[in-house]
Amino acid sequence: MGISLRDCQYLFRDYYTQGKELVVEGPQLRCELASRYAMNQDVNGLLAEGGDIVILEPAGPGVATADKGNAQLMLEYDGGLAADGYRLVIGEDAKLVVAASNRRGLKYGLDALKMLLTVEEDCCRLPVVTVEDEPSFPVRGIIEGFYGVPWSFADRMDSVSYMSGHRMNAFMYAPKDDLYHRKLWREPYPDDVFTRIHDLKQECDKHLVDFYYCISPGNDLEFRSQGDFAKLEEKLAAMIAIGVRHFALLMDDIDYVLQGDNKQFLERSGTAHAYVTNRVYDYLAGCLPHFTLAMCPSEYWSYWNTEYKKDIREQLHPAVKVFWTGYFVFAPEIGRGHAEDNYSFYGHELWLWDNIPVNDCDKDRLFLDPVRGRSSRLGNYGHTAVVANPMNQWECSKITLNTMAHYMWNSERYMPELSWELSVREFAGELAEDMMFFCRQNLNSRLYSGGYPELDDALAERDLERLDAYFSRLEQTAVRLGGLENAKFIEEAGPWLRRAIGDAVLWRAVRRQLEDPLNPQAQAEVLQRLETCRSYGVRLGSDPAVRAAEALGIELPVMEKATKEEDQHV
Repeated sequence: MGISLRDCQYLFRDYYTQGKELVVEGPQLRCELASRYAMNQDVNGLLAEGGDIVILEPAGPGVATADKGNAQLMLEYDGGLAADGYRLVIGEDAKLVVAASNRRGLKYGLDALKMLLTVEEDCCRLPVVTVEDEPSFPVRGIIEGFYGVPWSFADRMDSVSYMSGHRMNAFMYAPKDDLYHRKLWREPYPDDVFTRIHDLKQECDKHLVDFYYCISPGNDLEFRSQGDFAKLEEKLAAMIAIGVRHFALLMDDIDYVLQGDNKQFLERSGTAHAYVTNRVYDYLAGCLPHFTLAMCPSEYWSYWNTEYKKDIREQLHPAVKVFWTGYFVFAPEIGRGHAEDNYSFYGHELWLWDNIPVNDCDKDRLFLDPVRGRSSRLGNYGHTAVVANPMNQWECSKITLNTMAHYMWNSERYMPELSWELSVREFAGELAEDMMFFCRQNLNSRLYSGGYPELDDALAERDLERLDAYFSRLEQTAVRLGGLENAKFIEEAGPWLRRAIGDAVLWRAVRRQLEDPLNPQAQAEVLQRLETCRSYGVRLGSDPAVRAAEALGIELPVMEKATKEEDQHV
């Protein structure tokens, strides 16, 4: 089954079709390849070998190719196209053209061709179409920037492949609880860890994803210490040696009031952070002809001007990009006003570090809804990058990240609900309806206060039959999702699936107490089922069974909540 016209018109920026179709014989699209992209023909590896599309490369000058295939594919260089953008033309004569100004654009164009192809037993079908597509933001990706257990390297490898397939181009390595990123920033990585970072960098290269090495020395850096700067340069030099050309200096979540010699030397924290960033910039400029450097200031959120921002604006090297998270750490909205204001306050290109769907302040929650509330024209207000900070649970992050990828690529057309539908369908296949119901029980309370209408309406009307149906569906959904072939999802979401089943069991106990409110056995069963739910250590965002019990007059013991540090957090 091919992609629908509606989805094509949403996923591709400009999609020109008159409803015609190209049909060629054969169970594969076998393309005779020609290229005007580069004289060295450096286009190998852009399509995986085999599958529905086979590239038949010419045997060499003057040598006839025995298999001409059933289509012709021309790759062209067009310097007028935006970086990562492409033009795909599918003609009625089985001539296919992909034009781009860089290799990533060629890849995305070929990915689009594969997406549009429908293969049947004896033929291949393609729409006769011209697609002109380009991104809203030059830099689009993921920053592994959360607190708690960092991702495994297997997760990181998978994330690179995932980004490549969803038109994202940047992986930023910045796990807060990687000791060598933050606490032990002066120390070199152990050999085995460094080898894995090198492997990760190579995987990024393979998938045309830029690897950003981020380091966070701000807690204890002595700004006058030549020894400290030597250690910092050694850390960067090791990364340069394995081909890293993109870096970020992170000064977030530190006590940035200068003390002692640091205060005597540089007086203000804004001056200090511009100073160290400029030194890093100068070091990189002496080592590399081309590189990228971004910095995350300590005042990475807020919507007003400050002396700190003035110092960054006036003293930071103009080529350095500046991160911010919006007007708050978890910003429900990022509109034109705050975006334009902070662009003027900082005076540098802004990179949005979007804390979606990160859950390190809510470790007992999953956040499975789409990104909402971002300006459709953020790229017009000084923003050249958007990177998402995911959950500790990589696999579960994919649903929201897919919607983020849609926004990053074409913010002007982004529609949260449609993106959510497409993302859930891609993730869960035939169980998409069940997955969407489960997602709707796990909305991001940091950013969104809506949701849960089925539960709210039934409780408002005290409609026990509707509540029975709701909890029955919740239980059946969790059971079916537990049968997904995605073992990684089952591992990560397992506690929440068990909690969903536990809530359904708790509801049935509540029902029995409602029918016989003075029965001590029924009361004891409610408390027992409640304890079972809490033993999973997680909760659904809708908190359905507890809410239902309390709304219907059953008092439940309150669980003590741990205090969360939220005032300084990226």
